[in-house]
Formats: sequence, structure tokens, C-alpha cells
Amino acid sequence: MLNNQVYKIVIKRLTQLSGFQQKFLAPSVWQFMKQINAAFGHQHCYLCHQHSNQIVCRYCLETLLEDGFGQHLSASPDLLRNPNALKNLDTPNYDHLFAIDNYVWPIDKLVLDMKFGNKPVAAKALAMMFMRFVFWPCIERTSIAPYSPAPERACDSINAANATNGIPQLLIPVPLSNKRYWQRHYNQAQLLCDCLSIATHIPNQAIVRRVKHTLAQTELNKQQRIDNVYNAFKCDLIINAKHIAVIDDVITTGVTINAVCQAIKTRNPTIKISVWTMAITLLK
Repeated sequence: MLNNQVYKIVIKRLTQLSGFQQKFLAPSVWQFMKQINAAFGHQHCYLCHQHSNQIVCRYCLETLLEDGFGQHLSASPDLLRNPNALKNLDTPNYDHLFAIDNYVWPIDKLVLDMKFGNKPVAAKALAMMFMRFVFWPCIERTSIAPYSPAPERACDSINAANATNGIPQLLIPVPLSNKRYWQRHYNQAQLLCDCLSIATHIPNQAIVRRVKHTLAQTELNKQQRIDNVYNAFKCDLIINAKHIAVIDDVITTGVTINAVCQAIKTRNPTIKISVWTMAITLLK
């Protein structure tokens, strides 16, 4: 790998310097290596911290599979067809629901790091796991509920292919309030959306706005959650797609994601919506 070759060359040059030169050059070289690492890949697995060219190493992925990670997908990849999920879910305003697994390790760690630990790189790990456990085996290969695009609509080759096999044509992040964006400096759903867009070659666009600041949903009951997000989102755009996916980090009752989808369907009543989330707390 290019990263390893650069590292070896730099270390070799450092060892040829005098102690005085190493003392003053080493910090700058270390910063340089961090930039190289950020540009060309990862030296360590995010979960086990062993050397890896991927953000989650093959060993960790295989271990998770052996431990039954993602086993809910074997019953029905679409959680709207899973009674254990549906019984705890607010009546959905969308057509499909996909998640990696319950809100358990390592998803809980990655989500907390991403949202509250100022570690946006965790979004890359979550997106990689979504691709490995959900998209490739359950969405790309199985073609759930295919549909035909409107004949008058012009699509590029990717969107045309997606329109025939049920893959969404556009990814949309759940919006963050301005206050929380100011505190966090990024929207975690947008980070996930960007990573998944790169991996799937599906474009993404933030077309839903949060028009009022809401309380954190964590400590609220279901009815309080519904009241909290009432009229909190707005979508003014008529979407030039038949099928979209709304991206979020965690679904607990589905109230927030419902409000987002309702805002989208107010302007786009016939659109098909899939929800891609990293974790759920519904399979109990």
C-alpha cells in the first residue's frame, strides 16, 4: 500500500538524522504522516485497533457474523415485515425499513462516538457495516418491490438501473437543528449519507429542513415525542425520483423519521420511501 511505503521511507530518513535533528523534525513528520493516513486509508481498525487497511478489519466483521450480528435480517431484511419490530413502531409513513442490528455493541459505541465524541470518522465505520450487513446482501441482490420509472422521466444510467431493481435513486439525511449543528459542527445523518452515497454511487441531497428546534427525544414518552416533532420539518422540493432513502443513525419509536417522511410526502405524495438506519431499539 502507498501509505505503508511512504511510512517506511519517512522512518528510514528519520533514523539517518542526528538526535538534535530528530528532536525538532519528528513532530512535523508525525503531522505529515497523519495527513497521509487521512488521505490514503486507515492504519488501524476502529474496533480492535489492530493494523488494517480498512476502517473495520476483516477479523472484526467475521467475528460479528459468528456472534450472530445482524441475524434479524434472516427472518426479513425489511423490518416492516418483522412482527418484533413492527409492534413497537409508530405507524410508518414509509415503505421499507432497514437497519444493521439492535442498538448493541459495536453500533452503540460508534453512534455515541459520532454524535457526542467528536469523532465523525465513526460514520465511515457505520456506513461500511451497513454496506456489508444490509446493502450488499439484502438490498442490492434481492430487489425488493421493483417498480418502473415514469416513461417521460430522463434518468442517467445509475438511476435507470436503480429504478428497475428497487434501489433508491436519492439519499436524504434527517436534518439537524441549527442549535445542535452549532454545538456539534456537523450533522451525523449527513455524514452517514455522504459515506453511503460514495459507497453506493447514489446521489444525496439535504432537501428536508428542520424549521423549529425540538427537545432531545431520549427522555420523552411516545406521545411527548409526537408532540415534540409536530410540524418540525418541511420539504419544499418536488423530487425528481420514484424511490428515495432517508438516512438516520438510530430509530427508537420511529416518531422522528415519520415526521420527516410526512414532510416529504406532503410535496411528493406518490414517492416511495425506504428508511436506512444504523440501529434500532425495536427488536425486544
